[in-house]
Amino acid sequence: MSLELERVDLQQLEIYQQHYKQQWPKYCAEFYCLDNFIGFFRVDPQMENIKAYTLSEQRAKDAALFVIVDRYQLFMGCLDSGKELLTEALHLLDWSSGLKCSSIPFRHIEALEQVVKAKQLRVQYRDLTDLYYMPQKKAAALEVDIPAGYYMKSLSEQDAELINEEWPNRHEGSLYFIRRQIRLCANIGLYAADSNELVAWCIRLQGGYLGALQVRATHMRRGFGSLVTKKISQRIAALGLDVMALVNPHNLASNAMFTKLGFQVIDQCLWLRTEPVAGEFMWPDGQ
Repeated sequence: MSLELERVDLQQLEIYQQHYKQQWPKYCAEFYCLDNFIGFFRVDPQMENIKAYTLSEQRAKDAALFVIVDRYQLFMGCLDSGKELLTEALHLLDWSSGLKCSSIPFRHIEALEQVVKAKQLRVQYRDLTDLYYMPQKKAAALEVDIPAGYYMKSLSEQDAELINEEWPNRHEGSLYFIRRQIRLCANIGLYAADSNELVAWCIRLQGGYLGALQVRATHMRRGFGSLVTKKISQRIAALGLDVMALVNPHNLASNAMFTKLGFQVIDQCLWLRTEPVAGEFMWPDGQ
C-alpha cells in the first residue's frame, strides 16, 4: 500500500512533542516548534492556513514525524529512526505555490534537498544559520537594567505595521505574520518614555526562536539589541522554557552579542525558499 500524508490533530502533536525530550537538547528545535503550534491550536483549534501532517505508516508515528505547513512556511521534524520516511513525506507535499522551509535542523537538510532536487524546484535562497541556545535557568538569571528615559512592555498589534516596515525580511503576507506572533507568542518592546516611540523589539517566532530582533536606526549602538534579547529571554525562561536564536555566521555583531550573553552554538539550521511552480501566489489581506 502506498504511503499518504495524514492530518495530525492536537492530541497527536502533544504525544509527538514528548518524544523530543530525549537526548536533550539534541531535539530542542523540534520540541519547541511543536510547543508553539500546540499553543496556537489550543487557542484556536481551527486556526486558518496551518496544517500538520505525518505519514500513514506506523514507523513514522513512532518516530514522531511531523510536517507543518503554516501558510507559506514549512516546518519539519522526526527522530533519527525516521529520516528516510521524512523524505517520503516531503515528496507528498504540494510545492506548487513555493515554500519557505524554515529553521530546518541540520539533520533534516539532506532529506529536504533530495526532494528539492528530485522535483527540480528553483531555489530563491539557501541560508545556513547557527543555533544559539541558552538553558532556562541561565536565561532566568540574566540581569536587565533599563536606561533612564525608556520603558519596556509587551508589543501590541498596533506596533506591527512599524515592525513590518522596518523588518529587512518583510515580504508578501509578513504583516499578518507579525500581528499573529505578537498576539500569540512571547515578545518585548523598548519604548522612549517622552514620546512612547517604539525603538527596539524582539518577537518569538513560531519555530520557537527569537526573531525580528531589531533596533531602529536612530537608536543603534546603545546596547538596546542586547537589552531586548535579555528581557525576552527572561520572559521565555519564566514560562519554564529554554531560549534559542538563529544567527547567520556572517553577522559578526549578532554572533558576538549572543556569545557575550552566554548563548552557545549547538546546531545549525537551514532557511530555504523555493519558487512557485506556476506564478506568484498572493496572500489575501488578513490571512
